[in-house]
Amino acid sequence: MKKTTDLRRSLPAKCIAVLLFFAAAAGAVLGFFAVSYISCGYGTADTFQNDPLCKNAMSDAMRWTLNYALSESESSDYPVYNNAQFELERMVGFSARVYDGDGALVWIWGEAPDPSGILASASETFRRDGETFTVQGSVSANLPSGSNFAVRFSLYNLLHALPFGVTVVLTLLLCVLALCALVFLFCAAGYRVGRDGVSLNWQDRVPLDLYLCMAAVLFFIAMIPGVTGSEAPIALEIAMLCLSIFCCVAVTLAVLLTLAARFKKGKWWRNTIIWRLCRWGRRTWKQCWRALTELVRILPMTWRVVLAAIGLLGVQSLLCLLILAANDGFLFFLFTAAMDAALVIGAAWMTFQLQKVRDMGAALAAGDLEAQLDTGKMYFDVKRHAEDLNAIGAGMNKAVEQRLKSERLKTELITNVSHDIKTPLTSIVNYVDLLKKEDLPPAAGEYVTVLDRQANRLKKLTEDLVEASKASTGNMTVQLEPIVVNEIIHQAIGDYDEKLAAGRLEVIVNTYEGNLMALADGRLLWRVLDNLLSNVCKYAMAGTRVYVDLGARDGKVLLSIKNISRDPLNVSAGELMERFVRGDASRHTEGSGLGLNIARSLMSLMGGGFELFVDGDLFKAELSLRA
Repeated sequence: MKKTTDLRRSLPAKCIAVLLFFAAAAGAVLGFFAVSYISCGYGTADTFQNDPLCKNAMSDAMRWTLNYALSESESSDYPVYNNAQFELERMVGFSARVYDGDGALVWIWGEAPDPSGILASASETFRRDGETFTVQGSVSANLPSGSNFAVRFSLYNLLHALPFGVTVVLTLLLCVLALCALVFLFCAAGYRVGRDGVSLNWQDRVPLDLYLCMAAVLFFIAMIPGVTGSEAPIALEIAMLCLSIFCCVAVTLAVLLTLAARFKKGKWWRNTIIWRLCRWGRRTWKQCWRALTELVRILPMTWRVVLAAIGLLGVQSLLCLLILAANDGFLFFLFTAAMDAALVIGAAWMTFQLQKVRDMGAALAAGDLEAQLDTGKMYFDVKRHAEDLNAIGAGMNKAVEQRLKSERLKTELITNVSHDIKTPLTSIVNYVDLLKKEDLPPAAGEYVTVLDRQANRLKKLTEDLVEASKASTGNMTVQLEPIVVNEIIHQAIGDYDEKLAAGRLEVIVNTYEGNLMALADGRLLWRVLDNLLSNVCKYAMAGTRVYVDLGARDGKVLLSIKNISRDPLNVSAGELMERFVRGDASRHTEGSGLGLNIARSLMSLMGGGFELFVDGDLFKAELSLRA
C-alpha cells in the first residue's frame, strides 16, 4: 500500500500556504477597497473630470489656493494657513486663478496649461467675510508619475475598467482562499518532518509572555510608516502604508501560529516568565516555611506557647502605643480588636481539639477500641497526639483480634483432638467391659480394674473438653423456660448425699420460703450444680459445713454455695475459672480443671451470671438468674 504524505509536516506546503495567504489576503483587501470605492461612486463617471476622485481633489486644491492667496495679501487680516502652501505644492500639475467679486484677478498659482493639454478644469465660488471670490482651477494632462492627480487618474482608469459583479465574486473567492490557507497553517502548526506528535520550533520555545511583548513592539514599529504623514509623494505614502500593513499582518500571523502550536502541545502556561517566577516564588516560600516550621518543631511545646504569647502581646503593645500616639487611632484599635478576636478563636479551637482528644482517651479507657479521631483539621502537637491515640486503638484492637484468634484456634484444636480421642476411647471402654465379664486370674482382674478406672477417667476428661468447647463457643442448644430452682437444688444435693457423707460434710440449705421461679434451661442448670457440688466433694475440708443459700433480689434469683477449702487456695478467683486450673497445686485429686470454666460458660448461655470469691480458705460461688 502506498504511503500517503502528511502535508501538515511538509515544509514546502507550509511555505506555499504562507505565500498563498499573503497573496490572497492582499488581493482580497484590494478587491474590498475597489468594491467600496465603486459602491461610493468613485470611478463610475464617464470622464475623469466628472468623477469624485477628480472633483474632490480639485475642490480641496481651489480652497487651499484661496486660503493661501488671502494669507499672502499685505492688507489682509486673514490668519496664515500653514499647510495651504504645503498641500498646493503636492498638487503637481494643478494651476489656479483667483478673482474677486468685481472679476479682477487677485492671485495666480502655477502656470496655466495649454488649452489642448488640460485634463480637467473646474470653477468654484467662495465667500470670506462678506466678500465673494471665484477660483478657476485646471489640471494639466502632462502629469508626473507619482503625483496626487496622476495617482487619482490611474485609480480612476483602473476602477472604471473593473466590472462590479466580477470584482465582488473575485473578492469573495480570494477571501475564502486566504481563509483556507490560514486554516491549513493552523492545522499544520507544531508538526515537523520526522517527528511524531506536536514538536515546537525555536520561536515556540520562547516564553509566551516575552514573545507577545516582542510581537507587540514589532507591531507598533511596523505601524509607524503607515500612520505618520510625510512630505513624500502620495505614491510613496501608499507604498509605505502597504508595507506597514504587510508587516503587521506578518507579525499577527506569527503570533497566531505559535499560539496554535503551544495550545496543541498543552500546558502552554508553563512556558511563560510569569509562571516561572510564580513557581520560583512558591518554592522559595515553601522552603522558608518548611525551615521555619522545623525550627519551631525543634522547640519544646512549652517554649512554643511562651514565644507565641510573647509575640502576640508584643504586637498588641505596639498597637496600643500607636493608638496613644496617633491622632486618630481607630484603625490601630481595629487591628488590636481583630488580633484579640483571633486569639480567642484560636484558644477556642485549641480547646475544642483537646476536648476531642480527651474524649478519645476516655473511649479507649472504656474499651471502645473502634473509636477513631479525624485528624484532617488538626495541627501541630494536637494532631500528633490524636494520631498516637488512633495508633494505640488500632494496635489494641489488633492485639485483641490476635488473642481471640488464638483462643479460637486453641478451642478448635481441643475440640478436634477430643473428637479424635473419643472414638478409640469408646472401643477401649467397651473391650474393658467385656474383659470384666471374663474369668480372669486375680492379677489380671486387678489390671482390668485399673484399666476400667483410668479409661472412665479419660472418657470423663474427653467429655468435659467437648462440653467446655461447646459452651465457650455457644455451640449448644439452649431452651429457656420458667423452672422451680428449689426443686433442682434439693434434687442435686440428694444425688450427692453419699459422697457428701463420705467426706463428712454437712450441707445446710437456706432456701426461699415457697418456690422461686427463674428463666433457665433445667438441663444446663443441673450441669452447673453438678460441677459445683463435685468440687465441694473433692476440695472441701472434712468435718466442715457447706452452705447453700437461695434468695431473690432486684428481679434476679441468687444462689450461693460456700465451703472451707481443704488445701490452701494459692490462686485467685479469676484464675480458678480458667481452663485446666485447679485449687490444689499438687493435683493429687482427680479432675480436669474444667468444671468451673464450664459452669461459667453455661451460665452465660442462659443469660445469667457466675462469680467466685476467695477469702482465705473460704470458697464461695454465686449464681444469678433472671426471675
